[in-house]
Amino acid sequence: MNPSPRTTEAVTARLDRACARTGLSPAELGVARIYDRPHSDDTEFGPLRGVDVLVKDLNLVAGEVTSFGSCGNDVVAASHDTAVARLLQDGASLVGASVTAEFGATVYTEPAHGPGPVNPIDRRMTTGGSSSGAAVAVARGIVDVAHANDGGGSIRVPAAAVGLPGLKPAHTVGGGMLPNPAAQGVIARDLELTGRALGITHGGAGGAGSAGTGASAPSRRLHLGHTNRPFHTDTAVDPAVANATAAAASLLVTSDAVAGVRPVPAPYPVEHFEVYSRIMAARCRSLPDPSTVMPGWLRQQGRALSPEQIADAAAAIADLPAQVLDAWGARGADAPVDVVVTPMLACAPPPVGAFSRYSAAGDPATDFLAQTAWTPWATLWNLTGWAGLSVPLVTPESAAGRWPVSVHLGAVADRASAADLLGLASHLQDAVRRMMDADPADSGVLQALTLDGPGDVTRLLQDAP
Repeated sequence: MNPSPRTTEAVTARLDRACARTGLSPAELGVARIYDRPHSDDTEFGPLRGVDVLVKDLNLVAGEVTSFGSCGNDVVAASHDTAVARLLQDGASLVGASVTAEFGATVYTEPAHGPGPVNPIDRRMTTGGSSSGAAVAVARGIVDVAHANDGGGSIRVPAAAVGLPGLKPAHTVGGGMLPNPAAQGVIARDLELTGRALGITHGGAGGAGSAGTGASAPSRRLHLGHTNRPFHTDTAVDPAVANATAAAASLLVTSDAVAGVRPVPAPYPVEHFEVYSRIMAARCRSLPDPSTVMPGWLRQQGRALSPEQIADAAAAIADLPAQVLDAWGARGADAPVDVVVTPMLACAPPPVGAFSRYSAAGDPATDFLAQTAWTPWATLWNLTGWAGLSVPLVTPESAAGRWPVSVHLGAVADRASAADLLGLASHLQDAVRRMMDADPADSGVLQALTLDGPGDVTRLLQDAP
């Protein structure tokens, strides 16, 4: 991460070369706009010192346009918002804005005003959302680090969709009438840079705190839980994804940082997600017009809630961490669970339009259900505020156009840190790499941990138990 000059010429040149090489527009490469000049603070010496960073187009940068991924809602900010001010304090050089889903309200990004980001793995596949521009711009090499935020998987989903790691740091959800499940973070090109960009020191292949990294050895070995059962829907999971996740959980046991792995149940009845989703709808009550169908439906759902319903949902979220701790044996157990391993996505990224077609047909409720069926785990770590990391089992460069399955490593309370998660992920990727290197002529490992072609969300809904 070398300091860049106070100009946006370098990132503009990278973008121009990528446009010429791919035939794609800046928006299709994840870039909403490049600033005339970078925003930076030369007095700061944080982990992003001098690094070119794109800001998600939901956030306010003084003097720059923010469009919120929508048509007709452009604003020019008078001052930086809190997240942008933090990036500057970390030393970042803010060079432009990344494409985002409209108001950050969906796990897919299909702008009404033009093309959305194109998945570099397979252009038929969705890039997820809402931080899809950040993920695609990093995957395409426009920048090495892009700002992102995550209110229900919005860092981790698009990162997984394009084969990158995605870390949602631990955050405070907060109490009161309207808890905030969103965390600020980044999407970076690999695990090492993800940690460095967030100022996190983690271990290497031996797990968190392994020798040679400068980090101290872990005080105890981690106990892992594993499940493929969706938390928030009664829908299905692609068997290939489930098998790859089970294999990943088994490989993690080979880490010196891991004491063992055991099955864990779903942490609460699936019906509880309807209560938790009220807070998400309530937070959409003030979305402006104009908007497309899905954000408009979420706004309508939020405005239909009574103050009592919102208060009950807020109370349920406040009680949620204790409920999950009880379900996963982290209270009074001989070996409480420290990290839970699940799939990140229930199938490969489906085709562009797989979700929005329901809204286009006048059925936004099924659009929302299909999004939840594709991502039925990640939101738990938003509602609790615990750290969560999505990690692809192989790199896209190794997969030759196939989508690499990503697994989710979720900390249980503060029993595991973001550094622990990064260490486990590093061990996992190294273990898979060693298996592939052991017999390069045998493609069995690659076939088992990657999928060919887009996923089928309709089948997830139809194949529900």
